[in-house]
Amino acid sequence: MTSSLCTSSDGDPRRLPGFRRTYAPGRLTLGLGFPLRTRGDNATAGELDAQVVAGRAAEAANFAALYARDIPLRVPSFGDVGQVFDPWAHLTYMAAHTSRIALGTAGIVLPVRHPLHVAKAAASLDRISGGRLLLGLASGDRPEEFRAFGLEQGERGERFRENLHVMRHALTTEMRGVRWSGGWMHSADVVPKPIASSVPIIMVGSCQQSISYLAEHGDGWMTYPRDFDAQRRTAARWRELAVTFTPFAQSLQIDLSENPGETASPISFGFRIGRNALIEHLGDLQGIGVNHVLLGTGASTRPIREVIDELAEHVVPLFPALDGEVHSPGRSAGVTQQTRE
Repeated sequence: MTSSLCTSSDGDPRRLPGFRRTYAPGRLTLGLGFPLRTRGDNATAGELDAQVVAGRAAEAANFAALYARDIPLRVPSFGDVGQVFDPWAHLTYMAAHTSRIALGTAGIVLPVRHPLHVAKAAASLDRISGGRLLLGLASGDRPEEFRAFGLEQGERGERFRENLHVMRHALTTEMRGVRWSGGWMHSADVVPKPIASSVPIIMVGSCQQSISYLAEHGDGWMTYPRDFDAQRRTAARWRELAVTFTPFAQSLQIDLSENPGETASPISFGFRIGRNALIEHLGDLQGIGVNHVLLGTGASTRPIREVIDELAEHVVPLFPALDGEVHSPGRSAGVTQQTRE
């Protein structure tokens, strides 16, 4: 599957290690979102090292993926600082300190970023990580960011489509020009090229597009939690639109109770919940066709290592990463991979 750094490949991105570790028909796996910190933890000057320790614990526990959010600006009124480090730098650092776990963006705010820069960064991380990148893309939702970048928030759907076209063109072609409203690339090329024909592209949220557009242009979809019956209908509609297996994923915020038997009570985008009810809920999601759940822990009141350790012992073994056949080099400078066919 691998090609030279400047040569396009015809390999299927769905056969890359990150995708295969995370997605399979009829299976549900689990991911965690950065920052791996809860209300029970204190941010320190050693924050990045603490993230590495927690990320390695998640990998050892057989979580499928780790995700970095793309929040270009701190907006206090939004109530969530979120991902402090740039997602490309953060995930590259994590790639150097892990070896198997998939590394996802959830998601890069494509309308406010230059599509050629996104293509170069994505292909670079794809190469550095040995094919572990899951490129989540989003349209953004913070008005202050659009104003700061000189954009109209109402145009973000159109800009998303245009930037996605340019980004994909840059990833999948060699020395072929492209013209769009923001520029004209000719007699030039974006390198490196990804390991496969592209990187796996996961649509995050609605991206201000129709569900049919998301199914046509994405290798997967990560949506938000809904009322269970509504999510069942959404997953069924997604399967109707997908020509081949195209995973359906969702996020879920949890405040994991110390009481394993505590029933679920609503919090923003999720539940305060004991592990027994969480296991039951995840099983129900798997039953309606959800392939992956990104667990957010920022609302938890217990320290992150307690949360990871309890999930590792009791929950992840029931929904493990699809591992055993795929490994990549982590700290190694050379990029190799072994994929069982």
